[in-house]
Amino acid sequence: MPNTTLARAAIAAVAALTVGACASPPEEAASPGGRSQPGSDLAAEAGSTEVEGPEPRLVVSDADSGRVNVLDLTTGETLRSFEFDNPAQVTTVKDRYAFAVDGTGGAVHVVDAGTWTIDHGDHTHSYTKDPVELGVLEGDGPGRVIEGDDKVATFFDGEGAARVIDFAALRKDSIDVDTVVQADAPHHGVALPIDDGFVVSHSAATGTLELHTADGAVPQRFDTACPNLNGAAVSDTHVLGACEDGLFLATAGDGNWTSEKVAYPAGIGAATRPTALRGHPELPLHVATAGPAATNDGLLVFDARTRAWAHVRTPDRALDVALAGDGRSVFAVLADGTFRVYDAQSGAETASSRVLAHPYDPSEAAATPPVMVVGGTRAYVSDPASKTVAEIDFRDNARVARTLDVGVSTSTLGVVGL
Repeated sequence: MPNTTLARAAIAAVAALTVGACASPPEEAASPGGRSQPGSDLAAEAGSTEVEGPEPRLVVSDADSGRVNVLDLTTGETLRSFEFDNPAQVTTVKDRYAFAVDGTGGAVHVVDAGTWTIDHGDHTHSYTKDPVELGVLEGDGPGRVIEGDDKVATFFDGEGAARVIDFAALRKDSIDVDTVVQADAPHHGVALPIDDGFVVSHSAATGTLELHTADGAVPQRFDTACPNLNGAAVSDTHVLGACEDGLFLATAGDGNWTSEKVAYPAGIGAATRPTALRGHPELPLHVATAGPAATNDGLLVFDARTRAWAHVRTPDRALDVALAGDGRSVFAVLADGTFRVYDAQSGAETASSRVLAHPYDPSEAAATPPVMVVGGTRAYVSDPASKTVAEIDFRDNARVARTLDVGVSTSTLGVVGL
């Protein structure tokens, strides 16, 4: 099994709040009506309060209804329930917002989950406010939400167009669309914000990807095609697309873009190719399940810096995977009901615990599969059958720290506020 190269730079998941002077950047300028802690050098946004440290929240979507709940992870209390028309898949962005994509219609509900932390290097400022829906993006067909370059782009398949919102607008409680990126034709596509532009799928027929600028110009069409793109990721320096014949990798540098196709590991074919990619913008590592639950063959780790893959064969089918914020560990929830921790460099299993009340049967088409999200030093795994979420301290031998009764059959999870 090939090894991946471990990212050297670790990311601090939760920073302690320290006292110190700092200037507030323009985008953090406060509105009247916010409350800060005594001695703070920053005013708070309107309706918010500065708190002693990060107060993370869990965003939970219900597989059976249009309900999206926001839970306080300090108390386990549900702070707000949003009732939408249809079940939604939630994507959390900027560690604060939740984009709830209507799986059957064309609406994308934008929710401010009401907790965030501003990092000023040697100290941080944390704030809370009541969760609130900011508005709705309307489009044709299910949307795919991708965050990058201080923007979030939602691609609507039925019209082949992405609506882009700048984070500065979200901080002002606005969902005004800053840019519309138009592809060649309606298709199951994507727009990836990076380097003041967008890498956009051209059409399903060709698998062509193009570089678009915000004003609609197309300065470059990539030579590397990506047929049947299903799964994409954006980092600080590159974009990835999981194609049927390998991994599309485009890299920006010195104003020029290069693209290439990286072959999947030996033994990975149509039934076991990645269809979703997980990572962190600051890290070169990305993880994925080796195929969907019905045909899964473990998990995959890709290092964009070395172009190396690691294929970790798990004891049972991997249902969902995630990467630790420092890039050292990969997490997987398996069909046998266990949570597993693997060393990202060697692929060796380092810890495990049981997180599901009963094993998951991939042959049950109507069953909602467990999902996972990582926030700081904890991982959260849903058990849709028991309507609970397990909170796991992965640094303590994968210990289940507590079980949250969320009251819904969770289809997606998100953690905000760290």
